Amino acid sequence: MNFIGMDIHKQTTTAVAKDEQGNILNEARFDNSKENFKSFLFEFKQEETKILIESTCVWEYIYDMLEAEGYSIKLSNPFKTKAIACARIKTDSVDASTLADLLRANLVAESYIPSREIRNLRDIARQRSSLVKERTRIKNKINAIIMRHGIKIPFATLCENALKWILEEINEISIKTILTTYIKLLEQYNYEISFIDEKIKDISYRQEQTKLLMTIPGIGSIRALQLMSEIADINRFENSQKLCSYAGLTPSIKQSGNSLKFGRMVKQSSKTLKYVLVEAGWNVVRTKESNQFKEFYKKLLKKKCKQKAICAVARKLCCAVYAILKNKQEFMFL
Repeated sequence: MNFIGMDIHKQTTTAVAKDEQGNILNEARFDNSKENFKSFLFEFKQEETKILIESTCVWEYIYDMLEAEGYSIKLSNPFKTKAIACARIKTDSVDASTLADLLRANLVAESYIPSREIRNLRDIARQRSSLVKERTRIKNKINAIIMRHGIKIPFATLCENALKWILEEINEISIKTILTTYIKLLEQYNYEISFIDEKIKDISYRQEQTKLLMTIPGIGSIRALQLMSEIADINRFENSQKLCSYAGLTPSIKQSGNSLKFGRMVKQSSKTLKYVLVEAGWNVVRTKESNQFKEFYKKLLKKKCKQKAICAVARKLCCAVYAILKNKQEFMFL
């Protein structure tokens, strides 16, 4: 069996191939292209070769490329690959050699690789989140300019009528020119977000998992797709506690001997999933109808701050999401 470690960068890759005894069979540094990867792997048969790559910003297309060639590939979690992170001598060649040794010794801390379909859904959901953040940034720019010049508009938010009022009532050329630019950008963001919302809605109503998640009060097509794409395969989590830990909704624990201390929420987690669950939690507790999540939130507010209370609601919601996806049943209050 051949074991290949690849230290991947944005433009180049350093690869080291070893046999079962740890002898180096080949070592090369090349630009990231399909031809160069095929050239390096030409002498290694697919059924006799295992490849390990690190999770970097460009791992996806390289993984898809190697998988299409029929090779067995694993993705290393860089946060847990301490043999590389703590090395005193750290070069691309040494890193690739270490990856090959870890693979050879079966000591790889693997990262989960979702299917291409799930990765595409993640890209769509995350693109929407990115557009919403940019739209908020533009709105803050407009509000800042209006505030700085002492302009008061007769609207609570930057709705369509408010933007129309700004264009018609503000006459100072310098201010109006700047605001017009930002308003055009804001309108473009609104159009793009509306377009992607329609796509997400269409996808959500065709997926069984998202339709089940939409039975939870306060969760619509957008939140459902975000949850489904971030969680991916629910069977990779043994229980709801594992999913909550993955979402960063469990406290850190420090235990030594008879000492046991609970700290803040774990930081090494899926920040996107945590954000979606917290936002979904706000949706649930703000519904007009009374529900168990809302009553639980009100109860916690008597002794906790809003941030801690909503995180507790998000954790309870995460457990409900796990049960729904695991049992393939619609949500119901007990």
